[in-house]
Amino acid sequence: MFLNSDIQPIVLVCAADNNYAMPLAVTVRSVVANLKKNNKVALYVLDGGITEANKRRISKSLNEEQVSISWVQPDDTVLENLVLTRHLTLTCYYRLLITELLPREYHKAIYLDTDMVVTGDLAELWAIDMGDNYALAVQDDVELYIGMSEGLRNYREMGISPDYKYFNSGLLVINLDKWRVEDIGSKVIQCIRQNKEYVRNDQDGLNAVLAGKWGELHPKWNQMPKVHQYSSWKDSHFAEDIYNELLHNPCIIHFTNSPKPWYAGLRAECTHPQKHLFFQYLDMTDWSGWRDTIWRRLWRKFMKFTSLTTSKL
Repeated sequence: MFLNSDIQPIVLVCAADNNYAMPLAVTVRSVVANLKKNNKVALYVLDGGITEANKRRISKSLNEEQVSISWVQPDDTVLENLVLTRHLTLTCYYRLLITELLPREYHKAIYLDTDMVVTGDLAELWAIDMGDNYALAVQDDVELYIGMSEGLRNYREMGISPDYKYFNSGLLVINLDKWRVEDIGSKVIQCIRQNKEYVRNDQDGLNAVLAGKWGELHPKWNQMPKVHQYSSWKDSHFAEDIYNELLHNPCIIHFTNSPKPWYAGLRAECTHPQKHLFFQYLDMTDWSGWRDTIWRRLWRKFMKFTSLTTSKL
């Protein structure tokens, strides 16, 4: 926490396990690099098992006079019997516990996924009036509406209109007061458990519970990859001015697709046209100069195979 400061900090929440320690550092470093004024950031890391060594590296990557870091370890037992896959870990669900983990003195918070690079001033997002919305978010780039969501195919049974827009949950401005009063996190967890046959992840659950209750942000606050696939704004669902700003002046770039920028795959590498920005901010962290290589990938595969073989003995 900041002492003797009259400036209200931007409350920023990220969740990561040790595999995402470095991308987390990049995301937050990009936030700090683009703050135009002397804004403070109160960073809450929902810790899914980051090593002490990597915590020190994250801390070294950030100016402690500008960023205060609170490491919070959620209770995983609250998240039992949820959908899990290779890429969907318990850490992905931690955002549902935000209201229980943050001090009650905070009334709102910005949540960011750790596969993002911030290129705009987050203070501008922080200053946007939330109105009566439970959250502010950006419409998804693929599943535009509830009726298009693969994970909410039973929207009729759930009593949700298919015409409600479907948001991407990688960037959320959360109305903590409303979430606390109505226990939104618990409702989402319950929704996921009751609809496990359909719901794929917490994003589906959030969209089901918050259908019609969230405010739409300009898509520049969560630029997803599909915008680079359109030949012009006429092929997209955007108005021309919004499309141009989203394409050329994004405030947050979200690397939703795999492989990620930091991944040097054996068969494929990230082809995102702005992946160089990830490394630009990476080189401002304690991981400066780090690059993945094919040899690192081979070593990790060997170590994984060795550990699996050993566990079967």
